[in-house]
Amino acid sequence: MKYINEGEVERYLEMKDVINILEEAFVEYGRGNAIADPRVRTTIDGKILNSMPAIFSKYKIAGLKVYFASRTGARFVVLVFNTETNDLEAIIEANKLGQVRTGALTAMVSRKIVKEKSPPVSIIGSGYQAETQLEGLLNVYNPESITVYSRNRKNAEAFSKKMSSKFGVDIHVASTAKEAVSGARIINTITNSSDPIFSLKDLRGEFHVNLAGANLPFRREVEKDVLEGSDIIIVEHFDQAMKESSEIRDYFTSHGKEKIIELKDFLVSAGEEKIRKSVFKSMGIGLEDIASAYLVLKKMGLNWS
Repeated sequence: MKYINEGEVERYLEMKDVINILEEAFVEYGRGNAIADPRVRTTIDGKILNSMPAIFSKYKIAGLKVYFASRTGARFVVLVFNTETNDLEAIIEANKLGQVRTGALTAMVSRKIVKEKSPPVSIIGSGYQAETQLEGLLNVYNPESITVYSRNRKNAEAFSKKMSSKFGVDIHVASTAKEAVSGARIINTITNSSDPIFSLKDLRGEFHVNLAGANLPFRREVEKDVLEGSDIIIVEHFDQAMKESSEIRDYFTSHGKEKIIELKDFLVSAGEEKIRKSVFKSMGIGLEDIASAYLVLKKMGLNWS
């Protein structure tokens, strides 16, 4: 059994590879060759043990992401089993892994919907996870403009300076959320906001919104009308979205499953029809983590598929 630390994950896990394997994983999921269950949160005294199991048959891996969170922070690991031998092959530290796969997933979904090569991009949020939201999109597009907005302008300015230097791009810091989203074709939100940040009237005629933050039911990143005004609403796992997403629960209460589709089914059935207005609600499921873990194992020469 191999223990893989954060440094090794950062060395071996590349964004472009994660984008591709996540598409492969969800297509296999849609064909019945992979499976994932909703996150289980086991809570006591304000401390939470989170577990996210999945199986990816093509690469003979099963496992789960598990993390323990409290007011002092969180610790993430992925356990990977060999489905042929039943052996526990690896324990992988997963803070960096989770950051990369979260950015890779929204980039993968975006490229299936937005076909332009240089769409205007907006990032709402400027923390640790926002960095890979931008990095993922930069692996897919050459944006004609990039805008970042944060409730704390100093944080947004620091993000702009860091990411501009890292990727050689210009990043405009918006003064308001409306300014940030009004001209964007792709909008990625990655916040812990409890109140909606923008509404449908703030958006242009064509938009794709990746809601990648707010994975607790008391949090919310957009007004209900953003979902109501979309042509399609994509979720990773419907049952998990109903447990954890206020946006999806509120929409379902009023409209049922109308316009809601799971990502696995969208990828299997997607044609070339242009989608003008869309929302992807990302909550995170274990399939993304074990698929990303497989890439690390493969690069280290430890895969067995």
